[in-house]
Amino acid sequence: MFPGTTILNYLFWMGMGMMQILVIAGAYEWLKHFKKSVQWWQMVLIYGCFISFSLVVAGGFTLMGEYESQGGWYFIGYLGLPHVIAMAILLKLFVFKKAPV
Repeated sequence: MFPGTTILNYLFWMGMGMMQILVIAGAYEWLKHFKKSVQWWQMVLIYGCFISFSLVVAGGFTLMGEYESQGGWYFIGYLGLPHVIAMAILLKLFVFKKAPV
């Protein structure tokens, strides 16, 4: 990802890992704070989509680190866009649903 450097690659991947932990750990608390009721299997689907998207981003940046920048951007674009769309659909269906009458 950062050709010719020694520490930036490790710092980037540590930052990615910390971001993932914060998102996963904080999502449920955020939902409780706003009094949203989400079942456990719905959270598993949302977390799975987020982890899968993180893997796509990691794969794309790995390609960029192998001096395949154009391939990395295509990888993120073609595989990442469906993940973003799926995540938006999951959030709309499970989190931002209308309250039952």
